[in-house]
Amino acid sequence: MVDACIRQLKRGKAAGDDQLTVEHLVYAHPILLIHLSLLLNILKLHGTVPHDFCKGIIIPLIKNCDGDKTSSDNYRGITRSSLK
Repeated sequence: MVDACIRQLKRGKAAGDDQLTVEHLVYAHPILLIHLSLLLNILKLHGTVPHDFCKGIIIPLIKNCDGDKTSSDNYRGITRSSLK
């Protein structure tokens, strides 16, 4: 299941604060999938995640370049998060 999820991730995206990209996971040694599966199962068993899993950077993007650039309604946010 972890392998299938990694294969569905979009490639070519910017790295997070940890400087890891999807390509690091896609082209990693297959043993990484086993370690990730174990980690995720342990997190599920204990019902918690590390604090860094909840961090992200919100980047505002303008919706309409010809619209009012001072209006918050003319922006939408995307969140860049790490792969941790």
